Amino acid sequence: MPTTTVAYRATVGLLWTLVLWHSWECRGLFVDGSAFLVQIARREWFFDFYNPRLYAMIVGQVPIITAVFLGVTDLHLLAQLLSLGLFAVPTALYHLALLRVKDDPVLLAALLAVIGVVFMTTSFFIVGEYNTAYAIGIAVAVRLVTARELTVADGAFLVAVGLLGIRAYEVMLYLGPLLAAMILWTVYRIPVRPIVATLLYVIASLAFLGGLWVAADSLIHPFSQDHLSRTAATALDAWQNVQFDLAMGAALVISGWAVLRPQDLSGRRPYVFAGIFLLLLALSPLLVLTDSLVRPHAKSQYTARSIAGLVIATVIVLMWLYTSSLGARFAALAALRRPEVSRRMLAFGCLMVIAVMPSNIYLTLEWRSYLETVRSIVRNNTGVVPFESTPLARRPLETLVESWILPSQSLALRSKRTDGIIAPPRNFNSWQPFPPAEPYPLGHYMWRD
Repeated sequence: MPTTTVAYRATVGLLWTLVLWHSWECRGLFVDGSAFLVQIARREWFFDFYNPRLYAMIVGQVPIITAVFLGVTDLHLLAQLLSLGLFAVPTALYHLALLRVKDDPVLLAALLAVIGVVFMTTSFFIVGEYNTAYAIGIAVAVRLVTARELTVADGAFLVAVGLLGIRAYEVMLYLGPLLAAMILWTVYRIPVRPIVATLLYVIASLAFLGGLWVAADSLIHPFSQDHLSRTAATALDAWQNVQFDLAMGAALVISGWAVLRPQDLSGRRPYVFAGIFLLLLALSPLLVLTDSLVRPHAKSQYTARSIAGLVIATVIVLMWLYTSSLGARFAALAALRRPEVSRRMLAFGCLMVIAVMPSNIYLTLEWRSYLETVRSIVRNNTGVVPFESTPLARRPLETLVESWILPSQSLALRSKRTDGIIAPPRNFNSWQPFPPAEPYPLGHYMWRD
């Protein structure tokens, strides 16, 4: 069996295994997800509060809304279905991209790097629609750079994800025009242009330009200027995401070596130096044994989302150059065409995905402990429970606390109406969905084990 096929099947199997496990552990409830679950149960309808990201929100909520329509009232099962929908959308797009490049070791290696560097290090906050936007960008780029002819099937796919991308995330500000340009370039470079297929490609390019328009408008006229300012400020905090830092460190070593000494890519030396970062990444969960904040944190994954978008755009451009006639003009890209180099790159891409697994597993188990602790507190108390009197106020669980969401998490985990509601910390004076003493009525929706 070809090495590329083995890498493709192993990665796809790993991704979907993680989707099922993360859904079982209700990871979609992290931060905003708890508010989503409560609002969906309260309204018995989609929770679509932010128009610029509307489509990405809705498509991820299809499984839970289907269950609500079928009469499911178990919040535990609904939380798992919400998690499943949120994880499955980007995973399905990455799966389609992997399928498209499974016979090309260089493009497959690039996609594995994206999954290891970006998706697996920034997706703990899976409610973030950037996860879907990044997957859209990669899935479209891969389909375009591997296109040998304009087909109706590819055109229909591009239109579908283009429409989804219109209201996906603000990164369409630059991904939108980049993908639109790639689509039009593909139409230009392929001489045979069937009318229907060509029309679909053009429509798809217009859809991505529509995503640019929506993203620009959402930034020019934000729903909250304060939220926009705080989001922009967190872009400088990407260094706090240890997993992302180490994975990027490995990628930058290989990239820098390719630019400066491309002839060395056929040897072991670049990969040994880059492998040091991957070894540190694999061992990073051991940092929890120290008293330092330098360790894998679920909440810190969110801080790298902005930089991760630039990584996605860079990879797309590099794939575009590599597959174009211009690729031969760059020594680094030309070197990738040598079989011995492409094999090493593919092996290193696989190692990047494997190296991030220990921290992913650790953080998911930590989330399980946190959720079980919140559930125990809620069910063993009545009325309003002071945050300071709970184990959540102490490390390590305090690192998973987001003050404003505590009442919603409590409400979602109640097994009966008299169960307690955990109040935010005493010094918390920002917005929260409802006062802890007056929770939303959820009727017959309860968390059942």
